[in-house]
Amino acid sequence: MASVIPIKSRAPAVSTEGCGACLHSASGPVCQSACDVSADHEPEVSGPAEAVQRLLSALDLALGPLRDGSVVSARSVIQSLHLLDGEAELTLAIAPHCGGALLADAAFDTMRRLLPDTDIYVRHAA
Repeated sequence: MASVIPIKSRAPAVSTEGCGACLHSASGPVCQSACDVSADHEPEVSGPAEAVQRLLSALDLALGPLRDGSVVSARSVIQSLHLLDGEAELTLAIAPHCGGALLADAAFDTMRRLLPDTDIYVRHAA
């Protein structure tokens, strides 16, 4: 009688909880291993000042609130924001793994809502 050899998937299970070193925001985990969220820095920005400030404020609301009630400024995870005629480019200072992909999706949705007739690019610096 032949023995049974179990076959297991080599791909790790996908977790929505992050890597274990993550802060949890309303939009999902924020990976602390890929981003220093404790340091608030000013991102590199270009474009019309009013539009840039309006977008940064909206991104603060979309990316910043944590489940424990504290707030991390979106400026902690945004490396740069550039607005041109018909084009917007956002670079996040986080890696795409863990919570980075979820934050990129939240940022893209926010930008799409505020800039409906604009080509939008969201990138990861890390």
